[in-house]
Amino acid sequence: MSQSLLSNSVISHYRIVSKLGAGGMGEVWLAEDTRLGRKVALKLLPAEFTEDSERVRRFTLEAKAASALNHPNIIAVYDIGECECGRFIVMEFVAGSTLRSVIAKDNSLETLFTLGTQMARALSTAHAAGITHRDIKPDNIMVRDDGYLKMLDFGLARLLPTTSSDPEAMTLAQQTTPGTVMGTLAYMSPEQATGQTAGSASDVFALGIVLYELATGRHPFKSETMIGYLHAITSQVPKSIASVKSQLPVALDDLILRMLEKDANSRPTATEVVQALQEIEKYGSSNTLPIRIVADTPKASREEEEFRVAVLPFKYRGSNSDIEALAEGLSGDILTGLSRFSYLRVIARSSTLRFTSESADVRDVGKQLGARYVLEGSLRQAGSVLRVSVQLVDATTGAHVWAETYDRPFRSEEIFAVQDELVPKIVSSVADMHGALPRSMSDVVRKKAPDQLSPYEALLRSFGYNERFTPAELAEVRSCLERAVQEAPANGDCWAMLSVIYADEYGHWHIHQPDSLDKALTAARTAVQAAPLHSLPYYALAQALFFRKETHAFRVAAERAVSLNPMDGATAAFMGLLIAYSGDWERGCA
Repeated sequence: MSQSLLSNSVISHYRIVSKLGAGGMGEVWLAEDTRLGRKVALKLLPAEFTEDSERVRRFTLEAKAASALNHPNIIAVYDIGECECGRFIVMEFVAGSTLRSVIAKDNSLETLFTLGTQMARALSTAHAAGITHRDIKPDNIMVRDDGYLKMLDFGLARLLPTTSSDPEAMTLAQQTTPGTVMGTLAYMSPEQATGQTAGSASDVFALGIVLYELATGRHPFKSETMIGYLHAITSQVPKSIASVKSQLPVALDDLILRMLEKDANSRPTATEVVQALQEIEKYGSSNTLPIRIVADTPKASREEEEFRVAVLPFKYRGSNSDIEALAEGLSGDILTGLSRFSYLRVIARSSTLRFTSESADVRDVGKQLGARYVLEGSLRQAGSVLRVSVQLVDATTGAHVWAETYDRPFRSEEIFAVQDELVPKIVSSVADMHGALPRSMSDVVRKKAPDQLSPYEALLRSFGYNERFTPAELAEVRSCLERAVQEAPANGDCWAMLSVIYADEYGHWHIHQPDSLDKALTAARTAVQAAPLHSLPYYALAQALFFRKETHAFRVAAERAVSLNPMDGATAAFMGLLIAYSGDWERGCA
């Protein structure tokens, strides 16, 4: 539709003035409401929109719902209609610039708090009314010259496709049923990227990306391709904003990273984001910041809280700035790596930063943080040799659970190489299924009667099976997990370990059960459905498919298990072994 066809023309009682812009949602025109004598924004929807009666029906319902939202930061919907040019929607006209323009020139904290709070309030109101936006991005947010913000297109995002080839502008076909990818690619949540149902938590994830951009001027998952974005959104942990832009409140860093959690259930609500931003603005970087959602894992049970892990800042007493940077990078990346293990509960970095003293007693630290386990490290330089010492301590007893020392040649230009080498080694040694943490936690819960274990404790108990490979141990663990999935049917990790147990019953002659393989596959598929972003369910699915000799499906599941958590050495090793056994020795041994 060209501008010449619409300039100075009239649609219903709206006189077209000038074209404001165009995008995947259609063309937007400045118009005059001739009845009320006011400026409005008239959006003409794409022509293909009118060809789908179901889309038209949903559009009408969504527009009615959006028009009922009464919030100063949500653009008002005045009218909908149809003309010879197609369907249109009439909205409040906002004179100002897009948030994209603001991000390009202003990354101040004041602007972040002012605009971020307004956006979160708008989402909180919409979510309370049962409306999710599904396409939060800087281009859908207008900022007036006085700093007042308006969010556009509530309820419309899932209705309209675009064919743009730009990953940052690309809106994939919108639907509401699971299995369909939806949302503007660069601002998708992991559940959108994997075709899962997108709820209010998806809006929070997208808002987290926008806040990250407001804080740093950068996108946390920048990529040049569609595949790159999908991989980054579903698999990569973004860099902390402090590593990109220093002198920002640590609590703000933690809040934004919580909003960008891969697991939708681990993200704060929009209401909690409002509260957090207000408190961070008030208290700044205070160590006494009273914000639960940036200090603890949300929705953690009492049993989960009993096994929380804290990573303290690594200590270095010298004056070499490169080693200081390495110390900070190691502790930060290890914390991030541990957080990728769905069965670990890791305390946020903002809560541990104050424990930098050499004389800090680990048991006191654990008590103050509410952490059962504390991981600490130190760096020392002797000539051309750099020594990195790391230890994991049970804070309730002061006993060492694990310790290791790494000596590496010290060259400033290879600092990042040392960091990249050591972090996976340390994280895997501590956290994977055969690691020090699961072994220790399993030993702790073994002291409780099997029928008294919570679902989370049953999961931890199952890791001990790897160390005590007997029929009696298997039967006890299986019983614990079967009770766990009855009590917590949405716990994907419990279903995954139950699948592993069933598969082991099938795969070992001394405990062979003929129906166990079918049970293993059913449990694994249930696990994947319950926790599609966790590595453990795909580990279980790959094992079951391997025994069923479904080679292609097995390879897909195995590769997915490894890609979801590259830090998990045990998964990578076992999947590699099975891939080799399936006939691809080169890939399996890679």
